[in-house]
Amino acid sequence: MTPEKAVHVLVADDFLEWRVRIRSIVQQRPEWQVICEVCDGLQAVEKTAELRPDIVLLDVGMPILNGIEAAKRIRHTCRGSRIIFVTQDGDPDVRISALATGANAYVLKANAANELLPAIDAALRNGHPQD
Repeated sequence: MTPEKAVHVLVADDFLEWRVRIRSIVQQRPEWQVICEVCDGLQAVEKTAELRPDIVLLDVGMPILNGIEAAKRIRHTCRGSRIIFVTQDGDPDVRISALATGANAYVLKANAANELLPAIDAALRNGHPQD
């Protein structure tokens, strides 16, 4: 049996408690590694450009640069990174705007325990929606 390739994940959320929770969900898969945690959208863009993670988990409502604007910049500079929004914002218009950035999925924080791992699996399997 060959070991699976490590999957590198960047977590961007302005609340430490949620970053910890998201990290704990991601780390249920031993081959998945959270390589960076940031607390604003601008840091998410900068660290994604530097580290080139496989998966970027973004909150919508973050300081300095919101998640939707961060996703647009990430999509422009790091096409290989898959983007998944993990947010408490259930507004359908926000969801549409977020997915219009080319993000792979939109997971509500209330459902993250059940939906985040399958969303990451699907993003890794299917690649970027516009590829």
